[in-house]
Amino acid sequence: MILEGIKTGNRWRSGRRLSLFVLSFFLLFTACQEEEVHLNVTPDQVVGCWVKNGTQEYWRYREDGTGVTWDESEDYTEEESNLRFLWSVSGDVLDHVASGEMGNQFVPKTYTIKGISPSAMSWMDDYGQAYTLIKVGR
Repeated sequence: MILEGIKTGNRWRSGRRLSLFVLSFFLLFTACQEEEVHLNVTPDQVVGCWVKNGTQEYWRYREDGTGVTWDESEDYTEEESNLRFLWSVSGDVLDHVASGEMGNQFVPKTYTIKGISPSAMSWMDDYGQAYTLIKVGR
């Protein structure tokens, strides 16, 4: 029976069908994968005052590349905060270099901006934690 299949080419046809199935599956799988979108964010889009959604944690980005963050739930105001940082944006990467509470400690932090509009910005930190900020002022 095997010899008959070899003689008639049935085995070759079933192998060809299997190859076509595997190729079709591979093409379907790769065609359905989401392409990663990289934004081209400008500093003008980031400048302003933002509040982290659902919190009282504020972030102010100034035009000169400096910023400050404070948490009103801890009774701090922008003027009282000592949590200052330098910031820059390139493509979809928002870099912070924060100064520590003693003023001589510098902590780099990188965020990937996933979306930005005139009223909201979403980002992901180095640990994969996603946040949404709402723009509350310039």
